[in-house]
Amino acid sequence: MSKPWRHLWAQGPAHHARPVPSVLELMRAASWRIGWLSVLSVGLVLTVGAALLLHLSTVRNLELQARSLAYSVEAAVVFQDRQATETLLQELLRHEPVSAARVRLGAHSLRDLPRPGAAGTLPDEDFACYRKADAQGSWARLAETLWPVRAEAPVLAQGQVQAVVELQADASALLSLMSWAAAGVLLAMGLAGVAVLRVSHRLADRLVLPLQALAEHSRQMRQLREPHNPLLALRQAPRAGVRELDQLSADFDALLQELSEHQQQLLREHDALRHAHAELSDQAARDGLTGVATRAHFERVLASTLSQASRAGGCFSLYFIDADHFKTINDEHGHEAGDCVLVAVAQRLSRSVRAQDLVGRLGGDEFVVLVHGLRQATNAPAIAEQLRSAVAQPVTLPNGSTVVPGISVGLAIFPTHGLSAAELMKAADQDMYQRKRAARGVLPSGSSSRSSLEAAPTRPTPSPD
Repeated sequence: MSKPWRHLWAQGPAHHARPVPSVLELMRAASWRIGWLSVLSVGLVLTVGAALLLHLSTVRNLELQARSLAYSVEAAVVFQDRQATETLLQELLRHEPVSAARVRLGAHSLRDLPRPGAAGTLPDEDFACYRKADAQGSWARLAETLWPVRAEAPVLAQGQVQAVVELQADASALLSLMSWAAAGVLLAMGLAGVAVLRVSHRLADRLVLPLQALAEHSRQMRQLREPHNPLLALRQAPRAGVRELDQLSADFDALLQELSEHQQQLLREHDALRHAHAELSDQAARDGLTGVATRAHFERVLASTLSQASRAGGCFSLYFIDADHFKTINDEHGHEAGDCVLVAVAQRLSRSVRAQDLVGRLGGDEFVVLVHGLRQATNAPAIAEQLRSAVAQPVTLPNGSTVVPGISVGLAIFPTHGLSAAELMKAADQDMYQRKRAARGVLPSGSSSRSSLEAAPTRPTPSPD
C-alpha cells in the first residue's frame, strides 16, 4: 500500500472506531511479532537442517545395514531356504530403524511389497520379506510416503548376484524429530514471550513512563498557563536518563522559554497599544487648547443623553456660550492673550458644573455646557447665572495686563425647547444671541429684553417608552 493511500486509510471511519493504542502496547506488539518470527525462523532453519542431517545419516546407515544383511542371508539364499531367510530378517532387523525389507531374486523394487493384510501375494521373484509391526499405521505410511529413504545391496555367491536385499528406513525417527522440533519451537516461543514481557517492562520503565511524564508535564503547562502567569515559574520537563528523551525534554523547555518570552512581549505590546489607544481616544475627545470636550465628542454625548432622556422621561439643560469682546482682546493683546482667556473660560466653566456634566468647545470662542438630571426647569436660569459669575473673574495675560472676561449664555431645556440635538442647539444659539443683543441695548423692533425662550410656549414632556 502506498503512503498516500495508507494515510487515507488510517484517517477513515474504521480508524476512528477503534481505540488508539498506547506506546507500550505498540512496543509490546512489535516485540511479540519480532520474537515469534525469530523463533519460528530459527526453528524452521534448525528443523530443516536436522532433517537433512537425519536423511544423510539414515541413508548411510541403511546402506551399511543392507550390505551387512546381504552377507548374513547369503547362505540361506544360496540354498533357497525362504524360512531361514525370513527368520534372519526378523532377528536382525527387529531392533533396527528399518520399517520393511525384502530379498528379491528379480529386479522389482521394494515399493511393490504389499502391506500386511492387503490382498495379493508376493511376486514370484520375491524370495523373502519383512515389515515391522509398529510401521503399519496411517501416520507411518504417510511418513514413508513423505520420507522414502531406501537402500539396496546385492547377495553375491561365487562372484555372481544371487539376489538383492532392499531396505526401507523407519520414518519414526523423522516423526520424533518433528515432534521434538515442534516442542522446541513452542518452548522457545514461551521463553520469548517471557523475555518480551520482561523487556516491555524495562522499556516501560526507561521509555514509556518518561514519555508519559513528559506528556503529563505538557498537559499541566497547558492547563496552568494564564495570560499574566509567566511560564518560567513552572518546573522544567522531567529527565529520563535516555539521550533522545533528555534532548526532547531540553527542546521542550527551550520552546517553553521562547513561548514565555514571546507571551511577555505580546503582553507588553498589548499594554502599550492599549495605553496609546486610550491616549488617542482622550486626545480625540479633548480640545487641544482648553482641555474640554471637542465638538464631535460633545455631539455624541448629547445624542446619548437625548436617547436616555426620551426613554426615561428625564429633563436636562443645554447652554450655548459665547465670549464677549473676544475679538477686541485678540486685537489689543494678541492671540496668545486670547488663548489664555479661552483656557481660563474653559477651566472656570468646568469647575462650575458637576463631574457628570460636560463642557465642550465648538470652535473659536464658542462653548457649550450640558447639565444632566435637571430636576426642575426653573433651576436652569440660575445655573446660567452661576456660569456667568464664575467666568467674570480677572485673568492675568502673558504680557502682565489683566482683563475680566464676560460671556453670553443661551439656554435650551429638553423637552421644552426641542426634542432633537439640532433643535436644542438652535434654540440655545438663538437665546444666546438674543441675550447678547439685549446686553448691548440693540433689540429688534417689537422685541423686549425678555428672552425669547422664556416667552416661548412649553412643549409637553414625552412619556417614557
